Amino acid sequence: MPTRVLLAHPRGAENEARGVAAELKALGYEVQRCTPGAQRAGRHKVVMLWSRKAWGTPALRAAARQAKAAGSLLCVRLDDAPPPVRGAVTTRLAKRVAWRRLLNTRTQSAAGPTRLPRTHIQTARAKRAARPAVTPTVGTDMRIYSESSTRTFAIVLTICLFAIAGLGIAYSHYPQVAAPIDQAASTAYEQASELAALAP
Repeated sequence: MPTRVLLAHPRGAENEARGVAAELKALGYEVQRCTPGAQRAGRHKVVMLWSRKAWGTPALRAAARQAKAAGSLLCVRLDDAPPPVRGAVTTRLAKRVAWRRLLNTRTQSAAGPTRLPRTHIQTARAKRAARPAVTPTVGTDMRIYSESSTRTFAIVLTICLFAIAGLGIAYSHYPQVAAPIDQAASTAYEQASELAALAP
């Protein structure tokens, strides 16, 4: 029994679709039009001709997502448009396309679990076992302390600047604030003068 292939294409790509269908039939595939009902009926490959015009077709994008989720999408690009979904098996339409190899390529389902090869798992376990316990170094502690102290100094400096600015505004606008400041300044000046007189 020949393997069934569903063929989808955007408007304006009828000639390319007929050529692809003829090539697939010559290789022994049963080619049918890709429809929502056909996609739900069993497992099959979906060959989707894709171009920039196809981006404006929501039905094609939905069919591409469904086929990618089932691991059965083969995207044939007619121009430089990016594929409709990431991770899809893609090729360009050319005179010689390795249809059998591409249609036999297994793509991972988007909903399926990710399985790592056993060698990768064993390598990761060995790395975790050989990795020594990391203790914080003095340099790291000093860097953290430096960043914290710098942040604290900036906050304190900002508060002081706001306080000085506020005091200057109050001094120039409110006499009851200016009087104590002037008195304190006068007292300090007198004390400084007395100390200067005692100097040899």
